[in-house]
Amino acid sequence: MSTTTTLWTSVAVGIVLFTITILLGFLSTEYRFNANFLKWVVLPTLGYLITIGFNSFLQSTRCKSINIKQIVMGSLSVPITILLFLLLCLLPFIRSPIEEAVPYKLRDKYAVLFAIAFYMFWAGMFGESLASGFAMSCPSENQVGKPLPK
Repeated sequence: MSTTTTLWTSVAVGIVLFTITILLGFLSTEYRFNANFLKWVVLPTLGYLITIGFNSFLQSTRCKSINIKQIVMGSLSVPITILLFLLLCLLPFIRSPIEEAVPYKLRDKYAVLFAIAFYMFWAGMFGESLASGFAMSCPSENQVGKPLPK
């Protein structure tokens, strides 16, 4: 169950981040506002909140209880990977293979947008695959330093 569940939740988070990136980029190009703030603040924040929701659901179905501290700490991998991938997208040679795949008519307006959205998909996949591992480890009654029951 865990590998399949991790795959599908990771794909879902990746698709959501891809879609949000495309929407933010489309709004910024069509309505001429600077989306840098949205890109650097809104994407990691929404990714974090979405991951907390997915991981709460995963832990409640697998463990029959929720340890919100474990989920909140484990879900930090998503905004960290989003910020890391956004930093990588600042480098033109990282974006160029994706930009070249965009049709020529759309390249001037949307090439960078599609490249960033592509990497946001993979940031969501990678971050959620790490975070769901934390969510699927059920909280135990035993604490470190306490002896196990006999």
